[in-house]
Amino acid sequence: MAPSVLFRLSLLLSLVLAVPAGAASARSTPPPADEVMGVLRRVETAQVRGTLRVLDSEFEELTRAQPRSVMPRVYRAWLAFPADTSWNELKALSSLEPENPWPHLGMGLIYIRWGLLSEARAPLAAARRVSPDFAPALWGEGLLLQAEGKPAEAEARLRESLSRLDAPQARTALGLLLAASPGREAEARAELTRSVEAWPEQPEALRKLASLAQAAKDVRAAAAAGEKLVALKPADREAHRLQAELWLSASEKDKAARSLERYVELGGADVAPLALRAHVYAELGRAADEEKALARLIEAELKDPEPLLRLSELAEARGDAAASEAFLVSASERAPARSDIHVRRARLCLKQERWREALVSYRAALAAPERKVAEAEAETAELVRRFRLPATPAKGVPDKIYARVSLGLVAIYMERLKESPELKGNLKLQVQVDETGKATQVKVLYDSLEDPLVAGHAYFAFLDAQYPPAKDEPIFQYVFRPPK
Repeated sequence: MAPSVLFRLSLLLSLVLAVPAGAASARSTPPPADEVMGVLRRVETAQVRGTLRVLDSEFEELTRAQPRSVMPRVYRAWLAFPADTSWNELKALSSLEPENPWPHLGMGLIYIRWGLLSEARAPLAAARRVSPDFAPALWGEGLLLQAEGKPAEAEARLRESLSRLDAPQARTALGLLLAASPGREAEARAELTRSVEAWPEQPEALRKLASLAQAAKDVRAAAAAGEKLVALKPADREAHRLQAELWLSASEKDKAARSLERYVELGGADVAPLALRAHVYAELGRAADEEKALARLIEAELKDPEPLLRLSELAEARGDAAASEAFLVSASERAPARSDIHVRRARLCLKQERWREALVSYRAALAAPERKVAEAEAETAELVRRFRLPATPAKGVPDKIYARVSLGLVAIYMERLKESPELKGNLKLQVQVDETGKATQVKVLYDSLEDPLVAGHAYFAFLDAQYPPAKDEPIFQYVFRPPK
C-alpha cells in the first residue's frame, strides 16, 4: 500500500478515535503531539518539493470525513504558513476550539516569522496554558527567545522540549542555535546530523551542516550534506554553487564542474562562480569549455582584464594569433595602466615580425606605471636600434624635419638594400599635427617599397618630430624616393 494511503488511513483513524462514542457534538481531542509534528514535517517537506496540492487534497478529504475536528483545518492552514491567510484561519480555529493548543502555537510561530516578537508571547502562552506539558509550545518559546537574542534561555527551553518530545523540528532549532555560538560547532553538527537523519528534507539544516563540516575539514561529510541539499532543491542554483565548492574541497573537480554547469543553466551570473567554473575547466585541461566559460565571464565582469588575458593565451595556443591579439587589445582597454599587458602584445607582434606595432606597444608599456616588466626596456631599445631611430627627434619647420627624416631613411634603406638588393619603390606618408605642433596621426598613403623597417622608421620619425605650433592643425605629406 502506498505511503500516502497509509498516512491518510492512520490520520483518519486517529481522528475517529479522538471523538468519544455517542458524543457527536463534543469537541475532538487532538492526536498525539508527535503525530501532529510529523504531519507538520510533511507540510514543510511539501513546501520544499512543491507538492502542496497533494497534501491539500488529503486534508480536504479529512475535513469531510471529520467535520467536527479542527485538526484537518489546522493542517490546511499550515499549508499557507506564514501567510496572512494561515494566521486568519488559525485565529478563527483558536476561537472555535480554544482548548486546542495547535492553533495558538501556529499563530505564535507566524508572529515570530513576521518579526512581531511581542505579539508572539500571548498565543504561545495560551498553548502552554491549555496544555502545560505541551512540548511543541516549548519549541515555539525557544524560537522566540532566540529571536529576542537570549541564546542561553532559548537553549534551555529547546532542550526541555526535546526531553518531552524528540521532534526533529526542535532538534534542528537547537543545532542552528548552537552553530551560532563560537566553540560549539561540534555540538551543533551532532544535533543537526541527528535531525536530518530523521527528517532529510531540511534545506537550512543541510546547508548549515555542510558549512560546519567544511569548516571542520571534514570534506566528505560536507559534500554528502551538500549533495542531499542539491537533490532536495534541484532548481536552487545557489545550492549547486555551494556544492561545487564542496566538491572542490573534496578534490572532485569533475563533479564540481557539473555543479557549476548546472548553476549557469539555472541562470547563475555571479562573477565568483563563473570565474571558478573557468578555473576548474583549466585544471581539467578542457580548453574549449574554458574558452566558453571565460567568454561568459567577461560578459558579467566588465573591468577585470584577467579573463581576457587567459583567452589570449588559449587563442595563441591553438594558433589563432589574430584572436589572441584582439583579446590583448581588449585587456589593455580595461587596464591601460598595466605595463605587462602592453608587453605581451608587443611580444606577440614580434613573433609575427610586425615591428611597428611591436614598438607602439613597447612604448605604451614603458609609459604605463603598473606591473612593470624588467626586460621591456631592453627589448624596446633593441627594436629602436632595428629601426635606426635617431636619439633625438627632428624639430623645426617642415622642410627641416623632412631633411632630417630623409637622412635617416636613406641610411636604413641602404642597410636594408644589402639584405634585399631588389628593394625598390616609393613611400608616401601623411602627418596630422595638433595646435601644439605634436603629430597626432601618421598614415602611410602609399608604399611600394614594402619594407616594414623602412616604413617603420618613417612612421616613428615623423610621429616623434616637433612641428611648429599652428591653430589650423595642418596636415603634411612626405614622399620618400630612395637614391639610385
